[in-house]
Amino acid sequence: MDHDTCCAYVNAAFSSQQLDSGALFFWKVLGGGVPCSPCKETCEGVECGEGKRCVLRNGTPKCVCSPDCRGLSKILKGPVCGTDGRKYKSACRLRKRACRTKKSNLSVAYAGPCQRSCDKINCPNGKYCLLDQNLTPHCVKCSRHCADNEGGDKQVCGTDGVTYRSPCYLKEAACKKGKAIPIAYRGQCFKGASCRNIQCKERQVCLTDPMNGEPRCVTCSYKCPNVKSQRETGGTICGTNNRTYISWCHMLKDSCSTGFLIETKFPGSCQIGEKSGWNYQHHNKVKNKKKTGFSSKEAHSSKESKTVELSSSNQMDDLKQNANSMKTDNLQI
Repeated sequence: MDHDTCCAYVNAAFSSQQLDSGALFFWKVLGGGVPCSPCKETCEGVECGEGKRCVLRNGTPKCVCSPDCRGLSKILKGPVCGTDGRKYKSACRLRKRACRTKKSNLSVAYAGPCQRSCDKINCPNGKYCLLDQNLTPHCVKCSRHCADNEGGDKQVCGTDGVTYRSPCYLKEAACKKGKAIPIAYRGQCFKGASCRNIQCKERQVCLTDPMNGEPRCVTCSYKCPNVKSQRETGGTICGTNNRTYISWCHMLKDSCSTGFLIETKFPGSCQIGEKSGWNYQHHNKVKNKKKTGFSSKEAHSSKESKTVELSSSNQMDDLKQNANSMKTDNLQI
């Protein structure tokens, strides 16, 4: 590697010596590092790219995040809610974090602290507030142009029991309604639908909604990240089974392991003694009850609730025990 190639990097240093791996090991372990000279000693001629600037740190030029926030405070005053569900003291703080974490898709969702409903949100630039499947608000554009000739094999059945000509029309309806409408399954909606008589897309799994016995095609191949703190996932979620989860992904994982659909009841932790409202009259319709052996782990605890990753085998045993002891079709736990 020549001098120019090596020094193309901002924090690079150059050595004229040609060193093999053995010599490099010696200098690194015993010599305190290879003797070399900094390529650049000033910021002159250093190009850091958009949203960054060069500064001298310990006599060495370094590129740091410094987004252009001029005029931004006039448009967005005070705290803002990011698309990652976090509250930032200012829009400029958000831009700096987006730069440092290299998340180019991180942007301002709306002005003000993050909310749990659309009631107090004023969306900018003609956008509308929409609640997602976690009941988390987002500002989105509703100006969709769905093709008039869509239909036939593109039809989908929404969880609201309405047949839509295509997923595009479903999203359009959800935007106007202000709440997400998940796709239950492909094709027209019909009475008596279950996981036995519908076909999900490739790599999807059919889950049964214990509230009404309706089927739902979902993608279960999510890999949940190791959560270091609740803040990284936007806080806890209370599921419709009255269990608290550290993230939507962990709730979905538990749902996929049992074959029963678990949805967000509300953001935050469940309250002790609160009934789930689940109805297990359709438990025999679950297509796949195979145990996957997810480990049971307590993730968070408080005076009011516990956040847990459920053991699929333990929950399936509970479901079977409840099902065998049923004397009515409307047993609730």
